[in-house]
Amino acid sequence: MRAFTLIELIFVIVIIGILAGIGITSFKPKYLLDDVNFIQSKIKEAQFLGIGYEHNNFGSEETTPDYNNGCIKIDKESLDEDSNNTNEVSYHLHVAITVEGDGSDILCFDSKGRPHIDDFTKANLITKQKIFRFEYRGKERNITIEPITGFTILSY
Repeated sequence: MRAFTLIELIFVIVIIGILAGIGITSFKPKYLLDDVNFIQSKIKEAQFLGIGYEHNNFGSEETTPDYNNGCIKIDKESLDEDSNNTNEVSYHLHVAITVEGDGSDILCFDSKGRPHIDDFTKANLITKQKIFRFEYRGKERNITIEPITGFTILSY
């Protein structure tokens, strides 16, 4: 009867340890990338809802953002809530969000898909790139909103 030697058993245990180490690193959650992709899709959804929607009081001084048709507030509290306002969390963000530039976290899109700050007045049309920074555990990603077109650019 032939048995395994101690060297063979140690060799097998080392190989299993190496494979386990590789496996564990490949299953780490990618919160930063997932959160940024989620927020980018929400921005595109707001733009889609704003396109073709005739906003009441467009150009008036008393307009208020219609969050169901073309506006999105980019902060953890607003994006964590369910869209049906049942206070059930449908997606939980892990990133810290900062806004570069004007500091407004409300982004609106008019009926032509153009980005606005806070409301739909022509005076609030975005004329410079708007950058949202997302940070998680020392790593950073940015979403840049282009003026006029409203294109979103994800950068690392």
